[in-house]
Amino acid sequence: MIGTLFLFLYWPSFNAALAVGMAQQRSAINTLLSITGSTLVAVYVSRAILGKIDMEVMLNATLAGGVVMGASCDLITNPGFAMLTGCIAGAISSIGFLKLNKFCKEKLGLHDTCGVHFLHGLPSLLGGFTSVICCAAMEYNFGSKE
Repeated sequence: MIGTLFLFLYWPSFNAALAVGMAQQRSAINTLLSITGSTLVAVYVSRAILGKIDMEVMLNATLAGGVVMGASCDLITNPGFAMLTGCIAGAISSIGFLKLNKFCKEKLGLHDTCGVHFLHGLPSLLGGFTSVICCAAMEYNFGSKE
């Protein structure tokens, strides 16, 4: 849990490291909002499905918000969209850990021991789609084509 706490605190700086000026601040804030949204949804999904908070879900689904912001953290101008994206990533990751992990192991023969698929794989795909949407809305958000 200590590793997850450190990643929760430092992931915004990972995403904002290469940005400059206002883009750097926007990256850090959007990543923090996204991680917060994924944490809240991970708690909710865990309680809704199991009736209790599962620590494995919390350890992994919490960080899905940081993963989803990797490509588009400086492109999102609306904080609500950053939090919504993190919430969706947290839901995908939580449900994946609780339901789809068993399905993948039994039916497909895929055993994901470290949770790579539901922590990094699916949230990064969502992050790729999010960056496409942000690039399509760039003229609307920033006022000029770049």
